[in-house]
Amino acid sequence: MKVKQRLTILLALLLLMGGTLIGYRTYLIVNEADYQSLNAENINLIESTLDEQSGLQFVVVGNIQNSMRLFEQRIIPLIEETDATFMISLGNAVYDGAEAKYRLLYRGLKKLDIPFMMGVGDREVEDFGSSLFYRHFGPYFFSFPVQNAFFLFLDTTGKTSWEWQYRWLEQELDHAEHYQYRFVCMNRSMFRLDGYGTDYPLSVLDETTSEHLHQIFANYDVTAVFSAGYPNFTEEERDGVQYLTSGAAGGLLLKRDSPYQILRVATDPAKVTYENIKAPDAPSYFSELIERIKLFLHSFVYMSMFNLLVILTIIGLISLRLYSLILKQEHLYRDFNVEESEQTSLSVVMFTNNYLPFLGGVPISIHRLASGLTRLGHRVHIFAPAYGEPSPDDEKDQVIRCNRLLQANLSGFPIVNLFSPKIAHTFKALDCDLVHIHHPFWLGVKGLHLARRRHVPIVLTYHTRLERYSHYLPIPGAPLKNMLIHLKIKGVANHCNAIITPTPSTEEYLRNLGVSALIETIPTGIKLQDYDFWTEEEVRQCRSSYAKGNPLLLITVSRLAEEKNIDFLLAGLAKVKAISPERFTFLLVGDGPYRSHLEKRVVALGLEQVVVFTGNIAPREVTRIYRAADLFVFASTSETQGMVLVEAMAGGCPVVAVRSSGVHDVVKNGYNGVMTPESTDSWATAVAALLSDTEKRTELAANSRIFAQTFSEEEIALKVEALYQRVVLLHRAKQL
Repeated sequence: MKVKQRLTILLALLLLMGGTLIGYRTYLIVNEADYQSLNAENINLIESTLDEQSGLQFVVVGNIQNSMRLFEQRIIPLIEETDATFMISLGNAVYDGAEAKYRLLYRGLKKLDIPFMMGVGDREVEDFGSSLFYRHFGPYFFSFPVQNAFFLFLDTTGKTSWEWQYRWLEQELDHAEHYQYRFVCMNRSMFRLDGYGTDYPLSVLDETTSEHLHQIFANYDVTAVFSAGYPNFTEEERDGVQYLTSGAAGGLLLKRDSPYQILRVATDPAKVTYENIKAPDAPSYFSELIERIKLFLHSFVYMSMFNLLVILTIIGLISLRLYSLILKQEHLYRDFNVEESEQTSLSVVMFTNNYLPFLGGVPISIHRLASGLTRLGHRVHIFAPAYGEPSPDDEKDQVIRCNRLLQANLSGFPIVNLFSPKIAHTFKALDCDLVHIHHPFWLGVKGLHLARRRHVPIVLTYHTRLERYSHYLPIPGAPLKNMLIHLKIKGVANHCNAIITPTPSTEEYLRNLGVSALIETIPTGIKLQDYDFWTEEEVRQCRSSYAKGNPLLLITVSRLAEEKNIDFLLAGLAKVKAISPERFTFLLVGDGPYRSHLEKRVVALGLEQVVVFTGNIAPREVTRIYRAADLFVFASTSETQGMVLVEAMAGGCPVVAVRSSGVHDVVKNGYNGVMTPESTDSWATAVAALLSDTEKRTELAANSRIFAQTFSEEEIALKVEALYQRVVLLHRAKQL
């Protein structure tokens, strides 16, 4: 199909979508009546209802946030049990100020059998909602009397000057002097509560405003001040004034131990009483999330004429852009007029799905890069999963730990809760110059979206051949899994400003995939000074403790997982044992979900006296084992670089590995190691030959050390720094 035909079909689909939206909006206008000045209307209802009664009974609720199904099922039954004659909402009754949210709120409030009064909160005035609140409910601050009580509503959103409200408030309280009870209603709390940290940044008034208001309330003997800043009910008395927080009547509960609740207030000629009433059985996190998604979908199609026109305009712009891409000549060469030599200190934020204390190639690579960049004067922050106890290096490494999604794990990897608002809030506060993501999925994609939203350039390091991990996907069919993975990688990569690949073969893979972004080949650095930490005597002690009398020591370092091809290693070693007269010990350094399976394979192959499972070992200790070993053996075909190969070479350990991407770029046949086909016979023959040839092993060991010197942590950090500077400058030039 020709490009022009595809464009025609796309334009037709966009027009169909626009027509559908217009039709649905027209249907809503015809079938749902508008409403205005509800607070004035409800004041009249309250006065007429209470004409013949003595004393008041009303309920106070806070933060409904358009949770109308929850409000109907959990809050309305509580209100009905109180025999309240009216309800007061302290604000944040809508999720945001869009017209759709106001109409959804009204649809739910109509199910109440009693009048209601609506105060204004920050949510009501978001997204140009201030005029809608004024039209639908009335002024932001107002007052009204009922029997022997006087009610005052204040505006804490900042839309109304406090200087104006102070003057009005004192006049109203002076006028209300002869009323027995004086109640003040506002959205934000007067005083900060302990235990909430920064989870509720718009919950409390600033200290100066709070103190000024408190003096007014105390001077005029205000009975009680109701607010809704925090999700739990609280009550305290200061200078004769009762301050009560209503708790939440909707929205997403950040603290799961804070149930939905309401405040019942009752007055009689002698006293006023307050009762906190909690809704039983809080809904699950996923139930709340589903309600949020439904609210979003409803809002998407249920919008004002203005928003509809904006969407149609955007559709038109997209169509014009697509058409222009066909006709106009694109600039396919880089703009060489941009000065790329400028050196500045950068603030870099990294996103990774795994990090220390989890031991693996990616976490160690990120840690080394961050350390190198920090020594060069750059500020680096790392968003990474929480693993339970905090890591002792978190503060030094400036790691921001992200909580898990319901403690979920995938094959030992924690699944971060991407829906937590803390991630976005923290990222915004960092005000970074560049985002570096280390995975093209989950937390990496979260970082991508946050960076694009704030127009920050993005760098991706492609660490791992993800198609080799497709067995973790709960989808049938390897070809389908691989296709989805390739599409995901391509989509994320093409949204980045630059990509770092550790080897040329990885760059070739991405180009073949259709990635058009800037790609630089920069391998992972290694900490060469760690190898000089150990004395010769300590190396000999290490060898004697592991070799157990055998003259030769073989080693591999790997996470014990299916994709690492360790079954192949064990089968190959069984053949080495059968064909070689040399006695050896094989150290399997690492841990993972495949360990129990591998232990059974060792027994089945008769290798119990040969194979030693060490579990995870600290990286510096591993360098001592590299120096003590005679040969590093490897069979993984899922590596983009094979960082452990270079680490082994830095310790003077030649390599025998299966030929694959990553390995091919590091192992030079006959110089620092040997590559073989993925055949246990070929691999075992190569290992046996080196075990018997001390002179060749010595030659390869010397070459390995020389080769590894080019991968120093400092040199790699300088290369990444140069790429960062280039990306930032080119990005800034495009913004001009």
